[in-house]
Amino acid sequence: MTRADIEAAFEDRDRLAGGWEPSGYVWGDAPMLNRWAYVVHPITGTMALVGFLDGQARTCSPVVAMLTGPGGIGWARTLTGWLRLVLTSDEMHREGRLLLPVHAREIELAAFDAGYRAPRRSLQPEGPINTDPLWHEAADHIDRTARDAKTGFTVFYARQRRVTLGEAQNAMEVFWLSRTLKFD
Repeated sequence: MTRADIEAAFEDRDRLAGGWEPSGYVWGDAPMLNRWAYVVHPITGTMALVGFLDGQARTCSPVVAMLTGPGGIGWARTLTGWLRLVLTSDEMHREGRLLLPVHAREIELAAFDAGYRAPRRSLQPEGPINTDPLWHEAADHIDRTARDAKTGFTVFYARQRRVTLGEAQNAMEVFWLSRTLKFD
C-alpha cells in the first residue's frame, strides 16, 4: 500500500459522502470476497473484512466505505481498491452504507508516514491514559516498531478514543513527554 492508495481511497470516500454512487463499471471487475465477515486488521487495528478471495481465505486491507444489502451482497472500498461482496457469514452484519468519518484520512496518512503497527488486541487500554498501565505497554510496542513513535502513539490514541488526530495530539502530549523526561 502506498500514500497514493490511501489518498485515492479517501477521495472515493469523499465522493460517496457527497452522494456519488459507484456504478457497476467502477467495481464490476473487482475481486469477489465471498462468505465475508468483519475483522480487525492485524497491522492497522482498524476495520477490515475477511473472507474467501479466489478460493483462498484472505484479510483485505482496511475498509473506507461499503454498501451492502440482504445477505451482505454489495461492494466495499478498501485502502487498496474495490471489492465485490458476496454473501456474508457474519451474524453481526447490518445492511446499509458505511463511511469512515472525514478525519480518518488524516489518521491513516499519519499512520502510514509513521510506520505504525497496531499493538496486539490485549494491549487495548480501557481506563484513563494517566492510570491504565496498558497505555504504557502499547507505547512501548509503538516505540519498538514505528519509525516515528510519537506520531504512531498519537494514531493509536486517536483510534482508541475515536477522536481527531489534533485532539489526540493535545490529549497525549503530557503523557508522551513524561515518557521522555529523566529525573536525577
